[in-house]
Amino acid sequence: MAVTLPAVAELDPAPVPFDKVVELALEHSGVMGIATVQRWRAHEAYEETRNYYIPRLTVGSGLGYSYGFPLTLEGSAPSVVNFTSVQSLFNFSLRQFLKAAKIDWQATSLDVQDKRNAVILDAALSYAQLEQLTGKIKTLADAQTAADKAEFISEQRMQQGVDSRLNVTRSQLTSARIRLRIADAQGQADVVREHLSRLTGLPAAEIEISPGSMPPLPAISQDDDLAGRAIASNPTVKQAEEKVAAAEARAKGEHRALWPTADIASQYAYLARYNNYNQYFLHYVANNFAGGLNIRWTFFNSVQKAHAQQADADAIMARRQADLTRDQVREDALKLQRSLRQLEAERDVAKLEWQVATGELEGLQGRIDSGGANLRDLRNGQLDVDDKYAAYLDSEFELSRAELQLLRVTGELENWAIPSH
Repeated sequence: MAVTLPAVAELDPAPVPFDKVVELALEHSGVMGIATVQRWRAHEAYEETRNYYIPRLTVGSGLGYSYGFPLTLEGSAPSVVNFTSVQSLFNFSLRQFLKAAKIDWQATSLDVQDKRNAVILDAALSYAQLEQLTGKIKTLADAQTAADKAEFISEQRMQQGVDSRLNVTRSQLTSARIRLRIADAQGQADVVREHLSRLTGLPAAEIEISPGSMPPLPAISQDDDLAGRAIASNPTVKQAEEKVAAAEARAKGEHRALWPTADIASQYAYLARYNNYNQYFLHYVANNFAGGLNIRWTFFNSVQKAHAQQADADAIMARRQADLTRDQVREDALKLQRSLRQLEAERDVAKLEWQVATGELEGLQGRIDSGGANLRDLRNGQLDVDDKYAAYLDSEFELSRAELQLLRVTGELENWAIPSH
């Protein structure tokens, strides 16, 4: 007897909430990975400079044959085995270079934070756009249904001699325009879904938004000093200021390269008789050791002086760049803050037009019973409502885009996207 298995319905992908998208985007971000490696590299550069104060130990051998007086081999006496140690005791130039390296290392943390904010903004905008496009496509699909019905009614009325061919063509044009807008919205949704797939590592086909999972955006007043808050908290501004401090420390280090320095140095060597030491030195011993301070003072070096002047120029350029960055962030914050008024007004107009169209549609439904309107008028009214609602969704997204960008400029984006952070 044949057994018929019940058909298994293909399940739709489970919606992915906003916080999960942000979490996955931060985990899979290549930009974050590069910034983290740069921070690690800056830390190792700091350790390299700091380790000049730690003894550097070298063991080796200068084995060689000597005929006559034992000459040196590359600056060292021929020896069976030798051991050297050197470390910096005081070096005013090195102190400044160490300070600059530490500032550079700390500044990379700000760069990581800036890249983190960029990833969060990218994920948030993509998620919000996909949510807007999903609602828009659904609304346009309803509009397409209404347009097809209006077109059908126009054709029927033309066949009955009530309507003209021009009205049918107009209905066809309306339907074609809606199909064009649906194709455009679906194309944008596919691109955004693919972008989110690259951000999160999830298959594009499994990415569906969870409506209402995004935290509500905070209210922004035009009276708030957002430009001042941006200057105080923006990672890009802070990083520019850190670069100024590092450049100034590096310039001081170049100037102090002419100051006296002292190193602690020691050397041990085991000398062999076959190098003729016992023949040319009165008191030959096999084991030899020397240690002490190596003090140097470069009282004239025109090359180093010119190099220090270049470092001064670098510090001045860093200061000018920091000023430009600060001004740019202030201007961006003010532009975004002021643009909210226009975008809010556009959103309100779009919402009111949708509400008016909805009211007119309700009026049409009442006029049908009295004969003051027909089914085609009703379908056209529904089409107008759907069209106005799609425009309202567009304006709502543009407002959200500006608000999210403003949160990033003011350094408040992560606190909004990850409240528990």
